[in-house]
Amino acid sequence: MTGGIGFSRQATQSFKDNLNLKNSRQKATPTSSIKRTTEIVNVTEIQDSIGHRNQQTEIASLQSRVLLILILFITFIVLVTLVIS
Repeated sequence: MTGGIGFSRQATQSFKDNLNLKNSRQKATPTSSIKRTTEIVNVTEIQDSIGHRNQQTEIASLQSRVLLILILFITFIVLVTLVIS
């Protein structure tokens, strides 16, 4: 059930308003395509960026391992205390 004739009219008007809003926004703000230029390329900056990214990945991996070992150690301690008591 649509809830009566007023609901259908309201839904139709809302659809038209949203469509008009979409069309006006597209005209108001055209999307500019971002082009990557390779004219001014500094190889050392690119290598530094890649090295930094790899270093961050290694640090995150190390932190994950340390956290896993810590969780396993705490679990082991809790189990030992439960068995002893």
